[in-house]
Amino acid sequence: MSGAGPVPVVTRFDAYRIAVAGLPMRARLATDADVEAASGAIVVVDGVTGWWDAAATAVEAGARAVLVSEPRAVPAEPATELLERTTVPIVVHRARLRQDLVAQAVAARDGVPPRIVVAEARGSTAALHAIVRDAVGWIRALGDERLAVASTAATSRGGAAMLRSVGDGRVVGSLILAASEPRGELLRVRALGETATEVEIDEGMGRWEVVTSTAAGRTIAPTRFEEGERAALRRAVDAVTSGVTRLPDLEDLLHDAAAAETIAPFVPESSLFG
Repeated sequence: MSGAGPVPVVTRFDAYRIAVAGLPMRARLATDADVEAASGAIVVVDGVTGWWDAAATAVEAGARAVLVSEPRAVPAEPATELLERTTVPIVVHRARLRQDLVAQAVAARDGVPPRIVVAEARGSTAALHAIVRDAVGWIRALGDERLAVASTAATSRGGAAMLRSVGDGRVVGSLILAASEPRGELLRVRALGETATEVEIDEGMGRWEVVTSTAAGRTIAPTRFEEGERAALRRAVDAVTSGVTRLPDLEDLLHDAAAAETIAPFVPESSLFG
Protein backbone atom coordinates (compact mmCIF):
# COMPACT_ATOMS: atom_id res chain seq x y z
CA MET A 1 0.00 0.00 0.00
CA SER A 2 2.94 2.33 0.62
CA GLY A 3 3.77 2.23 -3.09
CA ALA A 4 0.33 3.44 -4.21
CA GLY A 5 1.41 7.10 -4.28
CA PRO A 6 0.57 10.07 -2.06
CA VAL A 7 -2.63 9.76 -0.02
CA PRO A 8 -5.29 12.37 -0.89
CA VAL A 9 -6.27 14.71 1.95
CA VAL A 10 -9.62 16.48 2.16
CA THR A 11 -9.31 19.69 4.16
CA ARG A 12 -10.46 23.30 4.09
CA PHE A 13 -7.96 24.50 6.70
CA ASP A 14 -4.87 26.40 5.62
CA ALA A 15 -2.74 24.82 8.38
CA TYR A 16 -3.43 21.36 6.99
CA ARG A 17 -2.96 22.49 3.41
CA ILE A 18 0.49 23.66 4.46
CA ALA A 19 1.00 20.32 6.23
CA VAL A 20 0.16 18.48 3.02
CA ALA A 21 2.71 20.60 1.16
CA GLY A 22 5.25 19.59 3.78
CA LEU A 23 4.72 15.90 2.98
CA PRO A 24 4.91 15.97 -0.84
CA MET A 25 5.94 12.34 -1.28
CA ARG A 26 3.27 10.97 1.05
CA ALA A 27 0.22 13.24 0.80
CA ARG A 28 -1.54 15.44 -1.73
CA LEU A 29 -4.54 17.75 -1.65
CA ALA A 30 -7.66 15.96 -2.81
CA THR A 31 -9.22 16.81 -6.15
CA ASP A 32 -12.86 17.87 -6.50
CA ALA A 33 -13.78 14.26 -7.25
CA ASP A 34 -12.03 13.10 -4.09
CA VAL A 35 -13.84 15.73 -2.05
CA GLU A 36 -17.25 14.69 -3.33
CA ALA A 37 -16.87 11.09 -2.21
CA ALA A 38 -14.06 11.28 0.36
CA SER A 39 -13.35 7.77 -0.86
CA GLY A 40 -9.77 6.70 -0.27
CA ALA A 41 -8.84 10.00 1.38
CA ILE A 42 -7.81 11.26 4.79
CA VAL A 43 -10.57 13.65 5.85
CA VAL A 44 -9.76 16.49 8.25
CA VAL A 45 -12.73 17.36 10.47
CA ASP A 46 -13.18 20.61 12.41
CA GLY A 47 -13.41 19.85 16.13
CA VAL A 48 -15.28 23.03 17.04
CA THR A 49 -18.73 21.46 16.82
CA GLY A 50 -20.41 18.30 15.56
CA TRP A 51 -17.13 16.56 14.72
CA TRP A 52 -18.52 13.15 15.71
CA ASP A 53 -21.22 13.40 13.01
CA ALA A 54 -18.77 14.73 10.44
CA ALA A 55 -16.33 11.90 11.22
CA ALA A 56 -19.07 9.27 10.95
CA THR A 57 -20.17 10.73 7.62
CA ALA A 58 -16.62 10.64 6.29
CA VAL A 59 -16.21 7.00 7.34
CA GLU A 60 -19.48 6.06 5.66
CA ALA A 61 -18.32 7.85 2.50
CA GLY A 62 -15.21 5.67 2.32
CA ALA A 63 -12.52 7.75 4.02
CA ARG A 64 -9.37 5.79 4.78
CA ALA A 65 -8.74 7.84 7.92
CA VAL A 66 -10.25 10.79 9.78
CA LEU A 67 -8.26 13.53 11.49
CA VAL A 68 -10.26 15.43 14.13
CA SER A 69 -8.64 18.81 14.71
CA GLU A 70 -8.87 20.30 18.23
CA PRO A 71 -12.14 18.77 19.48
CA ARG A 72 -13.90 21.21 21.78
CA ALA A 73 -16.85 19.25 23.19
CA VAL A 74 -16.79 15.49 23.64
CA PRO A 75 -20.35 14.22 24.17
CA ALA A 76 -20.01 10.71 25.53
CA GLU A 77 -22.80 8.92 23.67
CA PRO A 78 -22.12 9.90 20.03
CA ALA A 79 -18.35 9.84 20.50
CA THR A 80 -18.52 6.35 22.04
CA GLU A 81 -20.77 5.18 19.21
CA LEU A 82 -18.23 6.49 16.71
CA LEU A 83 -15.47 4.61 18.55
CA GLU A 84 -17.42 1.36 18.54
CA ARG A 85 -18.57 1.53 14.92
CA THR A 86 -15.63 3.04 13.08
CA THR A 87 -13.59 0.83 10.78
CA VAL A 88 -10.80 3.28 9.97
CA PRO A 89 -8.12 5.00 12.09
CA ILE A 90 -9.16 8.24 13.75
CA VAL A 91 -6.37 10.66 14.64
CA VAL A 92 -7.18 13.36 17.20
CA HIS A 93 -5.00 16.46 17.13
CA ARG A 94 -4.80 18.12 20.56
CA ALA A 95 -2.15 20.85 20.41
CA ARG A 96 -1.45 20.72 24.16
CA LEU A 97 -1.16 16.93 24.05
CA ARG A 98 0.81 16.28 20.87
CA GLN A 99 1.52 12.58 20.55
CA ASP A 100 5.09 13.13 19.42
CA LEU A 101 5.78 15.39 22.42
CA VAL A 102 4.17 12.88 24.79
CA ALA A 103 6.24 10.04 23.30
CA GLN A 104 9.38 12.14 23.69
CA ALA A 105 8.64 12.83 27.37
CA VAL A 106 7.78 9.20 28.14
CA ALA A 107 10.86 7.84 26.31
CA ALA A 108 13.15 10.18 28.25
CA ARG A 109 12.01 8.50 31.49
CA ASP A 110 13.52 5.22 30.26
CA GLY A 111 10.80 3.11 31.85
CA VAL A 112 11.04 4.59 35.36
CA PRO A 113 7.48 5.13 36.70
CA PRO A 114 6.70 8.35 38.58
CA ARG A 115 5.64 8.35 42.22
CA ILE A 116 2.97 10.95 41.43
CA VAL A 117 2.12 13.36 38.61
CA VAL A 118 1.11 16.92 39.56
CA ALA A 119 -0.57 19.21 37.03
CA GLU A 120 -1.61 22.86 36.94
CA ALA A 121 -4.14 24.13 34.39
CA ARG A 122 -5.00 27.79 33.87
CA GLY A 123 -7.06 29.44 31.17
CA SER A 124 -10.15 31.42 30.27
CA THR A 125 -13.49 29.95 31.27
CA ALA A 126 -14.17 29.02 27.66
CA ALA A 127 -10.81 27.25 27.26
CA LEU A 128 -10.32 25.78 30.72
CA HIS A 129 -12.32 22.60 30.20
CA ALA A 130 -10.12 21.56 27.26
CA ILE A 131 -6.95 22.46 29.19
CA VAL A 132 -8.08 20.31 32.13
CA ARG A 133 -8.84 17.48 29.70
CA ASP A 134 -5.33 17.71 28.28
CA ALA A 135 -3.83 17.86 31.78
CA VAL A 136 -5.61 14.59 32.55
CA GLY A 137 -4.13 13.21 29.34
CA TRP A 138 -0.62 14.07 30.45
CA ILE A 139 -1.18 12.46 33.86
CA ARG A 140 -2.55 9.35 32.14
CA ALA A 141 0.38 9.14 29.72
CA LEU A 142 3.19 9.85 32.20
CA GLY A 143 1.62 7.63 34.87
CA ASP A 144 0.79 4.93 32.29
CA GLU A 145 -2.57 4.33 33.95
CA ARG A 146 -6.28 4.65 33.28
CA LEU A 147 -7.61 7.15 35.80
CA ALA A 148 -10.61 7.66 38.04
CA VAL A 149 -11.39 10.91 39.84
CA ALA A 150 -11.06 10.08 43.55
CA SER A 151 -12.01 13.51 44.91
CA THR A 152 -12.65 16.97 43.60
CA ALA A 153 -13.49 20.43 44.90
CA ALA A 154 -14.51 23.25 42.57
CA THR A 155 -15.83 26.81 42.61
CA SER A 156 -16.82 29.09 39.75
CA ARG A 157 -13.18 30.14 39.43
CA GLY A 158 -11.21 26.93 39.87
CA GLY A 159 -10.67 23.81 41.88
CA ALA A 160 -8.54 20.78 42.63
CA ALA A 161 -8.79 17.05 42.07
CA MET A 162 -7.11 13.80 43.05
CA LEU A 163 -6.82 10.98 40.52
CA ARG A 164 -6.40 7.27 41.23
CA SER A 165 -5.46 4.29 39.11
CA VAL A 166 -8.48 2.33 37.87
CA GLY A 167 -6.38 -0.82 38.15
CA ASP A 168 -5.16 -0.80 41.74
CA GLY A 169 -6.66 2.33 43.32
CA ARG A 170 -3.37 4.01 44.17
CA VAL A 171 -3.03 7.77 43.86
CA VAL A 172 -1.51 8.61 40.47
CA GLY A 173 -1.92 12.35 40.16
CA SER A 174 -3.32 15.63 41.39
CA LEU A 175 -4.59 18.62 39.47
CA ILE A 176 -5.09 22.28 40.32
CA LEU A 177 -7.14 24.42 37.93
CA ALA A 178 -7.97 28.10 37.80
CA ALA A 179 -9.91 30.34 35.44
CA SER A 180 -7.98 33.39 34.27
CA GLU A 181 -9.33 36.16 32.09
CA PRO A 182 -9.10 37.02 29.36
CA ARG A 183 -6.51 34.37 28.44
CA GLY A 184 -3.19 33.55 30.06
CA GLU A 185 -3.47 29.87 29.18
CA LEU A 186 -0.94 27.63 30.90
CA LEU A 187 -0.47 23.89 31.35
CA ARG A 188 2.30 22.70 33.67
CA VAL A 189 2.88 19.03 34.53
CA ARG A 190 5.48 17.47 36.84
CA ALA A 191 6.01 13.72 37.11
CA LEU A 192 7.91 13.25 40.38
CA GLY A 193 10.10 10.37 41.52
CA GLU A 194 13.58 8.94 40.97
CA THR A 195 13.23 10.36 37.47
CA ALA A 196 11.41 13.70 37.23
CA THR A 197 9.69 15.11 34.17
CA GLU A 198 8.62 18.73 33.83
CA VAL A 199 6.34 19.80 31.01
CA GLU A 200 5.36 23.44 30.53
CA ILE A 201 3.11 24.67 27.74
CA ASP A 202 2.55 28.42 27.76
CA GLU A 203 0.52 29.19 24.66
CA GLY A 204 0.56 32.93 25.21
CA MET A 205 4.37 32.97 25.26
CA GLY A 206 4.64 30.27 22.59
CA ARG A 207 6.71 28.18 25.00
CA TRP A 208 6.86 24.37 24.95
CA GLU A 209 9.42 22.74 27.21
CA VAL A 210 10.05 19.17 28.33
CA VAL A 211 12.77 18.65 30.96
CA THR A 212 13.92 15.32 32.41
CA SER A 213 15.97 15.11 35.61
CA THR A 214 17.82 11.99 36.78
CA ALA A 215 20.77 11.22 39.02
CA ALA A 216 22.95 11.88 35.97
CA GLY A 217 21.68 15.42 35.52
CA ARG A 218 19.03 17.57 33.84
CA THR A 219 18.18 17.27 30.14
CA ILE A 220 16.06 19.67 28.12
CA ALA A 221 14.38 18.00 25.16
CA PRO A 222 15.28 19.45 21.74
CA THR A 223 12.80 21.96 20.35
CA ARG A 224 10.33 20.41 17.94
CA PHE A 225 10.03 22.62 14.88
CA GLU A 226 7.39 20.54 13.14
CA GLU A 227 3.94 22.11 13.37
CA GLY A 228 1.35 20.11 15.27
CA GLU A 229 -0.92 19.84 12.24
CA ARG A 230 1.87 18.31 10.15
CA ALA A 231 2.72 15.84 12.93
CA ALA A 232 -0.94 14.81 13.21
CA LEU A 233 -1.30 14.43 9.45
CA ARG A 234 1.88 12.37 9.33
CA ARG A 235 0.40 9.99 11.91
CA ALA A 236 -2.74 9.66 9.80
CA VAL A 237 -0.68 8.89 6.68
CA ASP A 238 1.38 6.36 8.64
CA ALA A 239 -1.81 4.62 9.78
CA VAL A 240 -3.21 4.48 6.25
CA THR A 241 -0.05 3.22 4.58
CA SER A 242 0.60 0.60 7.26
CA GLY A 243 -2.95 -0.73 7.22
CA VAL A 244 -3.72 0.14 10.86
CA THR A 245 -7.46 0.22 11.52
CA ARG A 246 -7.53 1.43 15.13
CA LEU A 247 -5.58 4.11 17.01
CA PRO A 248 -5.91 4.92 20.72
CA ASP A 249 -6.64 8.63 20.14
CA LEU A 250 -10.43 8.57 20.36
CA GLU A 251 -10.54 6.20 23.32
CA ASP A 252 -8.00 8.37 25.13
CA LEU A 253 -10.03 11.48 24.34
CA LEU A 254 -13.17 9.92 25.80
CA HIS A 255 -11.25 8.86 28.92
CA ASP A 256 -9.78 12.32 29.48
CA ALA A 257 -13.07 14.09 28.76
CA ALA A 258 -14.98 11.96 31.27
CA ALA A 259 -12.51 12.91 34.00
CA ALA A 260 -12.61 16.58 33.01
CA GLU A 261 -16.42 16.62 33.24
CA THR A 262 -16.14 15.49 36.87
CA ILE A 263 -13.26 17.81 37.73
CA ALA A 264 -14.58 21.01 36.13
CA PRO A 265 -18.39 20.92 36.26
CA PHE A 266 -18.57 24.70 36.69
CA VAL A 267 -17.60 25.33 33.05
CA PRO A 268 -20.77 26.50 31.23
CA GLU A 269 -21.98 24.02 28.62
CA SER A 270 -22.43 26.89 26.16
CA SER A 271 -18.70 27.48 26.21
CA LEU A 272 -18.14 23.89 25.10
CA PHE A 273 -20.45 24.00 22.12
CA GLY A 274 -20.27 27.65 21.14
